[in-house]
Amino acid sequence: MTTTGVAEKDPTAFDPHTDDYLADPYRRLRELRRQGSSHLDPGSGMWFLLSYDSVGDGLAQIVRNRPGGPDRHVHFPANPFFADGPEHTIPRRLIAPSFTNRAVQRYRAVTEEIVDAILGEKADGSELRVVEEVGFTLPYRLTCDMLGVDVLDDPSDLRDWTWRSLELIDAFPYPEQLEANIAAGALLAEHLHEVVEAKRGHLADDLLSTIIRAGDEGEVLQPQQVDPYVHTLYLAGMHTTVNQLSLSFHALFSHPDQWALLRDGAVAVDAAVEELLRFEPTAQYMRRTAEEEVTLGDVTIPAGAGVVCWIASANRDEAEFGPTADDLDLTRADARHHLAFGKGPHTCLGSWLARLELEVVISAVRDRFPRTTLAPQELVWESNVIRGPQELVLELRA
Repeated sequence: MTTTGVAEKDPTAFDPHTDDYLADPYRRLRELRRQGSSHLDPGSGMWFLLSYDSVGDGLAQIVRNRPGGPDRHVHFPANPFFADGPEHTIPRRLIAPSFTNRAVQRYRAVTEEIVDAILGEKADGSELRVVEEVGFTLPYRLTCDMLGVDVLDDPSDLRDWTWRSLELIDAFPYPEQLEANIAAGALLAEHLHEVVEAKRGHLADDLLSTIIRAGDEGEVLQPQQVDPYVHTLYLAGMHTTVNQLSLSFHALFSHPDQWALLRDGAVAVDAAVEELLRFEPTAQYMRRTAEEEVTLGDVTIPAGAGVVCWIASANRDEAEFGPTADDLDLTRADARHHLAFGKGPHTCLGSWLARLELEVVISAVRDRFPRTTLAPQELVWESNVIRGPQELVLELRA
């Protein structure tokens, strides 16, 4: 027998970086879920929560905490959104009233204005590059509007820095990827500090002014927490919506029968959005660290263990959504049970704003170009944690 000294890779090992996995993570997650609702992944050493119940319990009961290894957020210390308990909930309340369903409706008109301006330049038969033309532009402008900061003439660097900083939540990064993302975080930190300092001399009735004032007062928020607080709002307000919009259009036009239901008025847009969030959630998972031993169902996770709560698996769990869980069904009555925005104290603060953006864009394309289809293209998928294609091109047809 000849040995080479190189260990062969286990073909059954979980690897979320392969092209096959990135193109369709749901098949692999279904296989894992059928092996058990929770299990220890031997490759990563982390506990995978896979069923609807275990993921929901994990998100609600296991603290965020910082996992072991290098500090991925060294440039944004003391971020209250990474904390738990009162250190998280009290600072969160500072802006929570601005993100209720009722509160975000005041942004519907400006959202429609932005989308109308983009689609108004499009003719029958033209192409729409969803990521480049709508996906980033819309949430970026809304984020700037809410915070009360100027829109950059060229936000391309900011777009790159925010994306790479968001990728720091990847549970399975390559070392070089992690290094590049941390470096981008440093550039973003410098930029956001300049934004905050520029705002100090022009405080007004906007979110950034509210955050700065709270930091200066030092009760709800400490001065050193202002930049990290704004950092989270930038990340949460931009790329997740970018990707969710692309995923939603890809799902709709890959299922012409479902698009027909929406186009013909058989399904309301808000109901369709809930099913799209269930079927293709851009946040595929969230990480947790078991601060103390925790029992979920018949599985006990030891203290200190890293945990991956697989939202993408939970949203396709047949035990919750029935035998058609892997199908896109805009008439699904229980679609709102999805976990696309998480669960528990860390549920996404901007969930209602994200829903509003999705509703407005999908409605605008339906009303202006009801016969739209996907353009011939090869999709490129990059991230295993914030799912979405690099670009999605639609052929707009009236």
